[in-house]
Amino acid sequence: MTTPNDDAPNLDDVITPEEDALPRPIHQGHAGMPETLDDDALAAAAEQERVAAGLQDYAPGQVPPATDPLPEGSSEAADRAQRGLVEEEGTG
Repeated sequence: MTTPNDDAPNLDDVITPEEDALPRPIHQGHAGMPETLDDDALAAAAEQERVAAGLQDYAPGQVPPATDPLPEGSSEAADRAQRGLVEEEGTG
């Protein structure tokens, strides 16, 4: 014979969110959600939650660019060279 406590779920492995990046519920409107949601903010929140859950090592949206921005007035050729989009001359 089982007791009610034997059927209770084990909640020892439930993840407690450290910082929830989702928008805060409001007390007006349908289901307490804001009227408008920012898609970029929701994507960033999903990245942070994947990292917190251990599904990803880092959030790609939070990685800074690998190079410094070019100075104002730099040529398009310099920009392409910095991004590695220049074709090598003399190959072929």
